[in-house]
Amino acid sequence: MADVRGLPARSAITPALLAPALDAVAAAPGAMLLLVTGWSAHWGTEAYLAHPWLTPQAARDVVEAGVRTVTVDALSVDPTPQPGDPHADAGLPAHRVLCGAGGVIAENLTGLERLVGAEAVEVFLFPLRLPGADGAPVRAVARVG
Repeated sequence: MADVRGLPARSAITPALLAPALDAVAAAPGAMLLLVTGWSAHWGTEAYLAHPWLTPQAARDVVEAGVRTVTVDALSVDPTPQPGDPHADAGLPAHRVLCGAGGVIAENLTGLERLVGAEAVEVFLFPLRLPGADGAPVRAVARVG
């Protein structure tokens, strides 16, 4: 789990911010990386679009650590474009890195902050089966303890 709460709007989640979490999950086959940004608190407001996002190198580090499932309590692992944003035409680089490695991304989660500091956390993602779709809503469930 990477607790990156407190980042300012439109901040990059860098490899340095992920290093402690990746060190912890790298030895666990099938481990998920939970990105806890705290941004779900902005749901339903314009501020929700200004979420922190993964740099392409951070996404590569995730893949190199053997992690293939990334969850985030924000709109996306990539920056949400805005007019004049230098990242507007970046082409979803974190998505390309993670999905290109056969990964799964679960976005728009809520309540991840309640898992910070827990000893043992198991997370389950139950997607709806939508034929022909490249994504689906999920029921995300965590078991602590």
